[in-house]
Amino acid sequence: MKIYLCAAVLCFLFCSAAAQETDEIVIEMTGDSVSRPNEPSLWNFSAVQLTRKLRGKTREQVLYAVPVVSDKDRIVRSTGKEYALVEYYSGGDFRKFLFKAESPQTFVAAAANAADVLAVNKKYGINIGLPQAVFETFYAGQISAESSEFLPKGTILYKMLYRDINTPSPYNRWFLFEKNELSHTFENEADKNSYLDSLKKQAEGSSPQTKRQTARSSRQNRTVRKALISGGTAWDRANLPRVNNPTLLPTPSLKKADK
Repeated sequence: MKIYLCAAVLCFLFCSAAAQETDEIVIEMTGDSVSRPNEPSLWNFSAVQLTRKLRGKTREQVLYAVPVVSDKDRIVRSTGKEYALVEYYSGGDFRKFLFKAESPQTFVAAAANAADVLAVNKKYGINIGLPQAVFETFYAGQISAESSEFLPKGTILYKMLYRDINTPSPYNRWFLFEKNELSHTFENEADKNSYLDSLKKQAEGSSPQTKRQTARSSRQNRTVRKALISGGTAWDRANLPRVNNPTLLPTPSLKKADK
């Protein structure tokens, strides 16, 4: 019995000494995360799947269901209409949710990639935003850049044979990116050329040569008007306006040179 007691004491002392030599004892616990039922997952579902989940929901219900805070929440406008846009970002991924602006703000559409964004833009006549890098990566090999000496520095214009679920027959569309973001979409070549012509006129109007020509033309077209100060012929007195209280320059007098 004494032998067992001594062994137990020695074991306790040994463990105590070993514990004192270490800085701390760390206990780690792991477990499965708890999620609410029917909670939409932003990064695991496509726009089509999210649309099915969120159909009929209001903006308030969607914001409450998503377990993270939105990165952007703003109003976008089309001709005669307004929409509420809620955006989430994670690295290079994004999820965009479009709602009606008027109350109740019911769900309209979702976008999870570049094709979704362009389809939503086209269908609703708006621009919900698309980074240039995302566009270039998604449509690699399907787009071609068009050059123009009148495009501002840092601006790029892409041409693409476009189609989507609502556009079964492909046709050419042009996409303009400014400051690495989609800024304009041109539905046909005439609209694109009209925009480039406007840039050309702006560039020509601000050139030094044009400014000199404009100033010269202004001087040439200046209207000269006459008015009667004093004297004049009978026609002058009958037809010309008369200047009241004129300020006259002194008339130099002619003197004979001293001899």
